[in-house]
Amino acid sequence: MNAFDTAILQFFNQFAERSWTFDSLMVLIGDTDWLKGYLILPLLWWAWFRRTTSDEDRRRVLLTLCAALSALAIARLLQLMLPYRARPLHTAELHFTLPYSFPTDYLAGWSSFPSDHAALFFSLAAGLLFISPVIGGLALLHAGLIVSLPRIYLGLHYPTDLLGGAILGVTTMVLVWRFRSALHPVVEPALTWSRASPQFFYPAFFILTSELAHLFKDTRWVAETLWHIAKPLLSR
Repeated sequence: MNAFDTAILQFFNQFAERSWTFDSLMVLIGDTDWLKGYLILPLLWWAWFRRTTSDEDRRRVLLTLCAALSALAIARLLQLMLPYRARPLHTAELHFTLPYSFPTDYLAGWSSFPSDHAALFFSLAAGLLFISPVIGGLALLHAGLIVSLPRIYLGLHYPTDLLGGAILGVTTMVLVWRFRSALHPVVEPALTWSRASPQFFYPAFFILTSELAHLFKDTRWVAETLWHIAKPLLSR
């Protein structure tokens, strides 16, 4: 535990359990996909369909999606590979005061570093900056205030978890943009597919952005369930 994390956590935690209404509002913001992904992902649709959109803008949308998917995957891999870091609400020595209406076992057993939420939403914000500085700036504010801040208040992450995720997300987007020619085999076929078969491309695009909005929660649940079903059969 470092002084930076401790100071910020203690500052925000002093307000917990002072108001049931405020605590419930923070739980709502921190645990509602509508206020996180479904406020930001539609901006990619806006960028795709706006009147002034060119093929280059649509390439940027596709590159942003590539960066977001990569940042999310890297963050999850790091959570699994790096030494386990218990979340603040599960760290006894912090004496963390849990906000009203928030479950004590939430994300128990899940390592907290780096934040996959921060990695995803800061990479999306960085990509939107390449498309529109105004929209990208709003997305950065959203990633900081709507996505990250409640996760500190609820004890889901240390500030350094979120800082690490943000750096990972922005760096991934910058690298994707820097080496975008390497993604030509992915981006150009997708762009061609959108013109040749829009009746297939747009449903797939919708499903991808919808799943990305809540970090593939349903996909992971289905995959885990199928694995638990298949594992005993494969071991025979």
